[in-house]
Amino acid sequence: MIWTYSTALPAARVGREWTIGFRYPAPIGNVRLRLRSNGGADAFVHSEVFEHEYYRLHLRPPPATILDLGANIGLAAVYFARLFPAARIACVEPVPENLRMLRQNLELNGVDAEVISAAVDVEDGVSHMHCDAMAYAHRIVAAAESVTADRFEVPALGMPSILERLGWRRIGLLKVDIEGHERSLLAERCEWLHLVDIMCLEYHYEDGERELARVAERFGFDSPRRLSGGIWMLSRHATGGGDARHREC
Repeated sequence: MIWTYSTALPAARVGREWTIGFRYPAPIGNVRLRLRSNGGADAFVHSEVFEHEYYRLHLRPPPATILDLGANIGLAAVYFARLFPAARIACVEPVPENLRMLRQNLELNGVDAEVISAAVDVEDGVSHMHCDAMAYAHRIVAAAESVTADRFEVPALGMPSILERLGWRRIGLLKVDIEGHERSLLAERCEWLHLVDIMCLEYHYEDGERELARVAERFGFDSPRRLSGGIWMLSRHATGGGDARHREC
């Protein structure tokens, strides 16, 4: 309760970072999370992931690999680790302050995930990001002539480089929450999508269903489905290139 209302209290008295224990029904169970009093940004993401459970996916068979693009402070990664305990998990996050919290949350919950300190982009290089007032809304923007107070540079990796670094042949579950850059990621140099079995993403454009339907048709996914919280899901009947199949229960 104090954390929830901490932004209205003096920082010297309540602090600005918290380690809080939460108890949820199985299979999530008890978790300990490092959270910030940052204008409600961490509280909002926590609510999406653990209270509303927007990523509560009932997949058969469960994914062997999970790649979290835009991992923020690791809340979805912790959730996925409890939901699919046998999966290999990797997190891609470019913002240094989020990365610090991400690593703490993985350690607090015993999640052995690989962390890649970079932005996912169409190709390798450097990306320019806009620093938003809400810590979950930093986003890639067009290259600026100079880095200003509200813009900063981060290393960028394309999906082929990310997969090569991980040594993965396929992505069982791809979570994408990259604040608008998903349109470019799914439209340019995106043959890697053939290696994805299931994708859950936030699509920040009004014509999302039509655009994602084109992606689905091109890369062999079923028609896109809208889940709770405005998340879109693209999945295949056949997974992993074999006879294994998954379904949403």
